Parts: sequence; structure tokens; C-alpha cells
Amino acid sequence: MTTMEPIEGSLAASDSPNVERSARPLSAKANIVCAVVLVLYAMYFARSLIIPVLISIFAYLTLRPLVRKGRRVGIPSSVAAALILGTSLILIVVPSYLVMEPARQTLEQMPKYVQNVKQRLGFVFDKLDALNSATSELAREEAEENPAETPVPVEIKQPDWNANLTFISGTGNVVSLIIVSGVLLYFLLAYGDQLIRSLLHALPDFRTKRNFFAAIDGVQDGLSLYLAHVSVINVILGVCVSSAMWLLGMPSPLLWGVMACVFNFVPVLGALAGAGLLFIVALLTFEPFYYALVITGTFLTLTTIEGQFITPTILGRSMQMNPVLVFIATVFWGWMWGLVGVLLSVPILIAIRMASEHYQCSQGIAEFLGGKRQLDRNAQTDDTPDPGVAIGLKVNPEG
Repeated sequence: MTTMEPIEGSLAASDSPNVERSARPLSAKANIVCAVVLVLYAMYFARSLIIPVLISIFAYLTLRPLVRKGRRVGIPSSVAAALILGTSLILIVVPSYLVMEPARQTLEQMPKYVQNVKQRLGFVFDKLDALNSATSELAREEAEENPAETPVPVEIKQPDWNANLTFISGTGNVVSLIIVSGVLLYFLLAYGDQLIRSLLHALPDFRTKRNFFAAIDGVQDGLSLYLAHVSVINVILGVCVSSAMWLLGMPSPLLWGVMACVFNFVPVLGALAGAGLLFIVALLTFEPFYYALVITGTFLTLTTIEGQFITPTILGRSMQMNPVLVFIATVFWGWMWGLVGVLLSVPILIAIRMASEHYQCSQGIAEFLGGKRQLDRNAQTDDTPDPGVAIGLKVNPEG
């Protein structure tokens, strides 16, 4: 007994550190999960504040190279910012004005469209009505068998002024989003470099400053490359769709071209939504049923050629991402922030990927999203050329 007690004591003493070491990672992972959940909830709760700020930052990083080019030729940042915003406003307002009247006519005829679709696709709706009738009959029979458990229906009807107030409130939210995003974008384009220099002074050492500027440079290049190229590709796609709809005899071909251009900013889901709208309108416009399939197939063929061949060829392998991750990101941010989240899903994914490539702790995230190890090239001696120079700001090694 005397010889066993020291052995057991030593085993207990040797096991306790292992237990503590195994418990610490579990607690750390639990803390990380809780922190992520809290951050996501805060992003959902504060979406009305985060969304315009995020839109402005992404637009700033995309348009900032234009401000730098203007500064090189002697144009002040404030003047260049005003010129860029004015040009962008013209590019948005003019196409919107051209398609406003066809869009208004389409929306006014939407109830008639829905009724005509029910008539043309009566064989489908008849089966759905039969299924609903059978379900209602089954529920009525169960209610007659158990009358005591039958709930009393209560109908709450809101006054008409409440619906109008909801519409006004939604319109006000859109207008406030546009105003806040536009004003913040102007100040970022005009004075964003000063803000970055202020952040620079708060960083502790030269290596941290270099990684910070390299991350900003990567996000800026990634967003500029993606949004600029995709915008040009979508405009060309819109011209092709508009021409094809004109040749096929579709009404308001310019409207469908603009729709294809805007919807194509949303991967996969945008093309499917556009195909659905075209199918409904073509079904009501032309008598033969197959002609609606021809028009929808033409639209899907153009979007498939663009998505599978043209865009990957122009953007190259450096910007390719797994379609599964793109789809999951689109669904997730759409669930978080609605339509704006759907439009921001791919830029958010690109920003996370580009920023993760420049930090050791996030190299796994960058590789998972399709990136490559940039840190191996950046982690050299302090004589490495300063990445801050590439984005127009000189980093002082002395701090």
C-alpha cells in the first residue's frame, strides 16, 4: 500500500494538467461561438445603421483609385469626389427614367397578368385547388369529431391608414438609406485617406501597419476588380438581352435589358428571378405556349454563357469562388438583411477573403474561400517594399 500511494498520487498530478489543457480549448471555442452569435445578432438588430455604412465603405474602396488618379493630375479629393458622385447619379437616373414608363405600365397590368396566368395554367391550379379542398375537408371532419378543441377564429382588420403609414415608412427608409450612403460616400472619398492615416498612428508597430495596409490594398483591388468588371459584363448582358427580346417580339425590350443587368448582380438567384418574370409576361403576350419557353430559354442561355464562360475568363482564377459558398452567402445575408443583403453578399465574401490573406490567424479562412497564401510573400524582412506606398500612403517604420 505504501508503494502504490505515491504512484497513484503522481498519476493524478500528471493527469490534472492534461484535463486543464483539454478543458481550456473547449471553453475558448465556446466563447468564440457565443461571441459570433452575439455579433451576428447585433448586425441584424443594427442593420439600419450597418447597411448604409457598409455600402459606403465598399463603394469607397471601389472608387478610391479614381480619386487617386484625379489627385495625380491636380484635382483635389473633394472635387474628384463630387465629380464621381455626379457621374454615378447620371448613370443611375438616365436608365431609370428610360424604363420608368414601361415599368409603371407593367406594374399596373400585374393583377390582369396574374389572372391570365391562372387561366393559361389552369390545369396546374385546378390540381392545387383540389388539393386545398381535400385538405380543408379533412380539417373540417376532424373539427366535427372534436368540437371542444375547435379554435374560435378571430379576425383582426387593420385600418386603411395603417397600410398607408407602412408604405410611407418603407419609402422613408429607402430614401434615408440613399441619402446616408451618398453623403457618407462623399466624405469617405474626400477625406478617407486622412481617416486611414489616423488609424495608422493607433497601430503599435511597423509590421502591424504593413499588414493593415496590405489588407486594405487587397480588399480595394479585389472589390475594384470584381465590381468594375462585373458591371461592364452586366451592361453588355443587358444590351444582348434587350436585343434578343426585340428580335423575339417581346414588349418593352429595354425594360428587360435593364432588368437583366440589375438582376445579374445577384448570382444564380437573379437569373432565375428574371427568367420567371420573362416566362410570365411571354406566356400572356403570345398565344403559343412553346414561345414562352423559347423566350425564357434564350434568356437563360445568355445568362449561362455569361456566368459559365465570359465572367470566369475575364476575372481569372484569382477571383473565382466556390459556387456553393456564394449561394450560401447569398441566402444567409438575404436572411439577415433582405434584398440589400443579397446584393452585398458577394462583396462581403470577397472582402473577407482578401483581408484574410494577409494575417496568419486567418490563413485557413482565406484558403477555404479560394484564396492563396499571401503571408508567405509578405512575411519577409523589414526591408520588404512598403505595401502602404501601393495605396498612396507612406508608412514610417519608426511609427
